[in-house]
Amino acid sequence: MAKFAPCFEKVQKFLSKGFNQKAMNRMKRINILSFVLLLCSLILVGQLTSMAQSREDPVYQAGKATFMANCASCHHPHKDLTGPLLAGVSEKYDTEWLYAWIKNSQALIKAGDPQAVKIFNEWNGTVMSAQNLTNVQIDEVLAYLDVEKALGPPPAADGGGEDGPKGVPVTMTIFMGIMVIALLFILYALSRLTGTLNNLLREKMGKLIPKASPSGSGLFSKKMLAFISILALIFLGYRTIENAQRLGRQQGYAPEQPIKFSHALHAGQNQIDCKYCHSGALKGKSAVIPSANVCMNCHKAVAEGPQYGKTEIQKIYDAVGWDPDKKQYIEGYKEKPIEWIRIHNLPDHAYFNHAQHVKAGGVECQTCHGEIQEMEVVEQHSSLGMGWCINCHRETEVQFKTNEYYQIYEKYHEDLKNGKIKKVTVEDIGGTECQKCHY
Repeated sequence: MAKFAPCFEKVQKFLSKGFNQKAMNRMKRINILSFVLLLCSLILVGQLTSMAQSREDPVYQAGKATFMANCASCHHPHKDLTGPLLAGVSEKYDTEWLYAWIKNSQALIKAGDPQAVKIFNEWNGTVMSAQNLTNVQIDEVLAYLDVEKALGPPPAADGGGEDGPKGVPVTMTIFMGIMVIALLFILYALSRLTGTLNNLLREKMGKLIPKASPSGSGLFSKKMLAFISILALIFLGYRTIENAQRLGRQQGYAPEQPIKFSHALHAGQNQIDCKYCHSGALKGKSAVIPSANVCMNCHKAVAEGPQYGKTEIQKIYDAVGWDPDKKQYIEGYKEKPIEWIRIHNLPDHAYFNHAQHVKAGGVECQTCHGEIQEMEVVEQHSSLGMGWCINCHRETEVQFKTNEYYQIYEKYHEDLKNGKIKKVTVEDIGGTECQKCHY
């Protein structure tokens, strides 16, 4: 305690110069201000967390689906493509004007609307095609873009997953945590200082100093500190488990590929069957990435695309050594593999067989991969987590009637025929047994 003596001497000198109740009130106001700052920080952390969950909101999901189906071929929320980036577009323009622009931009331009003419000129006369969307659908798209503006592009690590809570950069999470801890420490220090100065003031004025409670008092009593510690432990434990469960997950991962391949054009507009390119889905474990020779089955004849012209198709020709002018392969040309970036990954300890699901189970590609025929840029639609798989196995009905693969389940066939059961799920035939996926 001797090393603190100079500090107490300074405090006593300060008191002797006229420290009074007014000064004490000032200290209390500082204490209250610190508490308010702490409260604001906690509210801000709560806001960040709620914002992180906003990508799970049904309106956001509906808006995203509409955007991917109708807008993504020319626009991106966070970067310019054929058209400008659109995140936060509702802040720039009136909603009624956006309705009119999206539904028929050329009508506004011909009418001489200043905003429409300005956009048209800035983008070198690029014509925006009219979109057959309702006002409700446009509102959903705008809500999706507002969330994207607020959260920013989700940071993808090498594996494509997000480093922190969904949509919240990990650096922001760490910074807010440090800030809350610092404010707690300041509040605690000011609370103790206020109490000490109050006792010194009472002693100077000759008043009785109240006996300190063994467990303390006020905000920082031992009981309150224990309660806060328990809450903090529960919160940190919950966040640790939640983040651990997301390790390796990459839902929403949509990397930029070496060739801008549009599933919306191929699988959607041209209605090419998924299994024509991903033939392995019917035959074995992997759906396989199609070779460039599969692409050439069509692109020997089709040398120009509707959106990117000849640019992207030329990359296929460069890979296989095809001369589009002579309509023949270049003799002695050494092929260059197209380095596609894998999007869907499962951990090594999990086994998944495409043929078992697609051929035997009759599962559609969209069940796991989402509306792939509407995606301009493919992303991982589902979490592919263990809980997601188990829920699917519990809810999915096995198609017994027209599938010879399931003829061996004679008892279930008899029970269905007699009306004892209405359906058989994947769980009923062992779809939730550990060794089916982990062995």
